[in-house]
Amino acid sequence: MVSPRRTPDDAVVDPGEQLLRIIGGKWLAAAVSAAAELRLAEALSDGPRAVDALAGELACDADALSRLVRVLCGVGVLAAQPDHTVSLTPLGEKLRRDELGDLAVYTGAPFSWNPWSQLASAIRSGRSPFALEHDIELFDYLDRESEHGRVYQHAIDAFTRREARALAEAFDFSRVERVVDVGGGVGTALVALLEAYPELRATLLERPAVEREARAVLDAAGVGDRCDFVGGDFFASLPRGADAYIVMHIVHNWDDPRAAKVLENCVEAMNDDGRVLVIEGTLLPGNRPDAIRLLDLEMLVLGGGGRERSKPELRRLFNGAGLTIESSSDLAGTTRLFVLRKR
Repeated sequence: MVSPRRTPDDAVVDPGEQLLRIIGGKWLAAAVSAAAELRLAEALSDGPRAVDALAGELACDADALSRLVRVLCGVGVLAAQPDHTVSLTPLGEKLRRDELGDLAVYTGAPFSWNPWSQLASAIRSGRSPFALEHDIELFDYLDRESEHGRVYQHAIDAFTRREARALAEAFDFSRVERVVDVGGGVGTALVALLEAYPELRATLLERPAVEREARAVLDAAGVGDRCDFVGGDFFASLPRGADAYIVMHIVHNWDDPRAAKVLENCVEAMNDDGRVLVIEGTLLPGNRPDAIRLLDLEMLVLGGGGRERSKPELRRLFNGAGLTIESSSDLAGTTRLFVLRKR
């Protein structure tokens, strides 16, 4: 039987071809990660370049780089020019390290990439793919392997930079005297808030291992004198007496009992009229393809019982911890800001 002839605009896609494209997503993700690690976006920031010139500047094999560039042009990250140079597209601009490049580097880093090979085994056993691969849980590993901890933190910062700017506009911090960022990494979110609100003071609660880098980030932004660092464990206790507690992408790292414990500690520590600001992705009804469903699988791989939750699931979690939703609003994509107060 002769297959029907298809034109480039034909809407019919062969199922086998479609599955091959899905399987090939691994190769594409690796290509994008390699481009970020090589800093291709930065090298092309001043305009189109010849591949040979790029290879010399980046100390790369010219033939291998040309093959990577060909793939990136095919998916719209780069654009091939008539004079045989290549340039950044708007999509490629987002691959800079001050955009989403650090997230791409993290995705391709072996300590992050390899646990995915354990996914089927983990689904059978119920164990964490990360723990199966590394024989240690994620955050213990990141404390032990400090360089990998920095790669992970920089990836988190890629999300945080964008969402912190949106948070500064979505919530009026002018009525807040002190804010605590619970598990706030190296202070990326607090930098945005302290820059936007010159009278605001802050406390950053994080693992002691990140204190040096956090102080450097805060001082470099000129806000270190308005932010205290507290090394601690958010499952144990939080700094008391603040007007607002930020819990940004912390809840999704943990199972319900541990996520609830963080929120309960906020309730115990906050002023009576204080607020808890939870920033989380939300699963929408149905099974449409979106980034949040893939991130939910990433949380399964990383372990700790982490998962993405729907808005009803989050509401039940908040209520169980003694909090109620005062308001909620979109920040970016499927990420929402939940403003919570004591019940």
